[in-house]
Amino acid sequence: MTMDINWDITTNRDTLKSLLRKEFVTTDREPLVEHKMLYNVLSTEDEYERDLRYAGLGMASELTDGEEIPVQDAPIDTTKEYRQGRWGNGFRITAGMKKFNKIGLMKMLTKDLKKTMIETKDIDLMTRWNNLTSTSYVGFDTLALASNSHTCLDDSTTMYDNYLDAALGVTSYESAKVYFRTLVDDQGMTFVAKPDTLAVNPYYEREAKELIGSSQVPWKADNEINVYKGDSNVEVFSRITSSTWWCLLAKNNALYDVNVFTSQQPNLIVKDAPDNTEDTVVLSSQWYTSGHGDPRMIFCGDL
Repeated sequence: MTMDINWDITTNRDTLKSLLRKEFVTTDREPLVEHKMLYNVLSTEDEYERDLRYAGLGMASELTDGEEIPVQDAPIDTTKEYRQGRWGNGFRITAGMKKFNKIGLMKMLTKDLKKTMIETKDIDLMTRWNNLTSTSYVGFDTLALASNSHTCLDDSTTMYDNYLDAALGVTSYESAKVYFRTLVDDQGMTFVAKPDTLAVNPYYEREAKELIGSSQVPWKADNEINVYKGDSNVEVFSRITSSTWWCLLAKNNALYDVNVFTSQQPNLIVKDAPDNTEDTVVLSSQWYTSGHGDPRMIFCGDL
């Protein structure tokens, strides 16, 4: 669409006169960016990135005297590719509208274009987190990020379950803590990770902060000490659409594997229109991709 002088449909064509006290534009604000708290934010110069999943050695075997020591192969799995995608937006403004508008339309739309590009990326990346059980987003094991039957590489018999399907509360939070205390690696051996982020939707903000921040046990009348005080950071995500969604994350663990690769941040190109109109075209594009490989460091409490 081209912004020309007929864009103004007010009775008195107010944008073309110096009579307005204020233009009320709700889109003229700082962009809302939440994905950086849920993704590993990585830069790339390549059209695609490729990760490989494999495991080290399994358990040792007890031997009888004189028996040969067995040797093992390190199990290898599949690769995960992250291929760049391009996104773009822009506007065109006529020579007449540039000349006669009195509301700084060119400046406002250029600023708005920058915000739109940033928020487009954020909304797109948060879609994964609003659809944690969707097989549109799969990792190495071809399962959704949240699943009851994630597989390991040992012999395809060891599984782990990172989806609870229960409301946030003391008991469910304890279940999440136990999950990170009893993790299994790709050889089925137990290891421990420390969760650091309790991610919640806006409706759970009070419950989450009481659960993690209160001195006594939440929602009880006695004076029992809250052993989980200060245990994790509470992060509230406004782009989450479900009123029951919550996750516990080991975001700072080296094995946290939800990623966004960006080869180009939003640019800004201002140029003359490719004709003799003297219009101006303002364009912006960006390149990025996202995905997850191993979901072990994410525990989904509820959707």
